[in-house]
Amino acid sequence: MRRVLSVLAFILFSVVTGLSQIVQIDELRLPKEILGYQVLKCDLHMHTIFSDGIVWPTVRVNEAISEGLDAIAISDHLEYRPRLKEMNVSDTITRNSAFRLASKNADNAGLLLIPALEITKSVPPGHFNALFIKDADLFVPYINTIKPNDPSTVRAALKEAVRQNAFIFWNHPWYKVKTNESIWFPIIDSLYNEGYFKGIEVVNSNRYDPVVLGWVQSKKMTILANTDSHAPVSLEKGQYRTMNIVFAKERTVESIHEALLERRSVAYSNNFLYGDKIFLEAIFRSSVKVETSTNFDKTVHITFMNNSSLSYNIAIKEAKGFSFGMGKKILTIPQKGEAAVIMTPTEKFKKGDKITLDIRVDNLQTGPDTALKMELSFSL
Repeated sequence: MRRVLSVLAFILFSVVTGLSQIVQIDELRLPKEILGYQVLKCDLHMHTIFSDGIVWPTVRVNEAISEGLDAIAISDHLEYRPRLKEMNVSDTITRNSAFRLASKNADNAGLLLIPALEITKSVPPGHFNALFIKDADLFVPYINTIKPNDPSTVRAALKEAVRQNAFIFWNHPWYKVKTNESIWFPIIDSLYNEGYFKGIEVVNSNRYDPVVLGWVQSKKMTILANTDSHAPVSLEKGQYRTMNIVFAKERTVESIHEALLERRSVAYSNNFLYGDKIFLEAIFRSSVKVETSTNFDKTVHITFMNNSSLSYNIAIKEAKGFSFGMGKKILTIPQKGEAAVIMTPTEKFKKGDKITLDIRVDNLQTGPDTALKMELSFSL
C-alpha cells in the first residue's frame, strides 16, 4: 500500500508540475538560413524530475515550443536520480522514460527531440553529455553501485556512448573546481586524445568562459552553450535562454548530429554570440541592411536596419574621404530596429561612388576577448 501511495504521489506531482499550458513568449529571431544552412536554435543540456530537476519532461517541450526553439535534448543524469529515490519509484523508471514521455508532445509540435543523458562523474574528469544515443538503459552496467560518481568508470561509460554513435561533449569545465576556474586536467587530455569527446560547453546557464572558447578553437572542437536547466525556464520580456545556434543541412535530428560533428555551431548567451568568424559575419550580414542618403554633398546619412532579435554593438572607423570628426563612431543597432550615423565628406564624391567601412561588432566574439572585425561596402 505504501508503495502504491508513493507512485500516486509521484503522478500527482507530475501532473501539477508538468501539464502547463504553452504560452507564447518572445522568440529569438535570427536569419532562417545562412551560407546554405538552416539556422536551428537548440538547447542540448536540461534536466527533469527523472534525475535532479523539478519539472515533468513535457514541461521542457512546452517551454521550447513557446520560445520557438527547433531542438532540445533532455539529458537527465545517468547516475544521479534523487527525485525518483525520494518518491520510492526509482526502480520502476528506466533511463529512457523521460524521452518517451516527451516524444509525443514534441512530435505533435514539430520540435526535434534528441535522446541524451549526462554521464556524471566526480571532478576530474567531471560531467559529459552524450547526444543521439540509442538506449540510455544500456549505460546502467557502467555505474559503480557503491560509488556512482567513481571517476574510474568514466571510460567504460564513454565507450558505450561511442558504441552508440553518440556525440559527446564536456559540460561546465569549471564545475566543482575549488578555484572556480576551468582546468584542462590530465584525465581530460587523455580522453580528448583518445577521441571520446568532440565539444565543450563554452557557456553553461549564464556563465561564459573565454578560456574554454580558446580551448575549443585551438583544438578544433565544437562550441556548445546550454541552459542546464533544473527548474522551469524563467525569462523576462526581451530575454532569451542560452542556446546553441546550429547550422544544419536540414531540419532533422540527423542533420544536427552531422553539423555538430563538423563544428557548425555558435554559442548564444545574453546578446552575445561566440564562434568562428565565418558564421558570425554571415549572421550579421543577413541581419543588418544598409541604406544611404546624401544632403547636397555636405553629409552622408548611413542607416543600419536590423531585422533580428540581437542588438549589435558596433564601432566604425573613419572611411577614406569621410570623417565623423571623432575618429570613429560607436553605436548600438537595436533589435528589430535601426540606427544611423552622419558622415562629412573630406573629398568630393558623386552618386554611385563606393564606400567601405571597417567595423567591429563587440558582442560577436570570434575568440577570447576578440570582437568580430569586418568590412561593409556599399554605393552612395
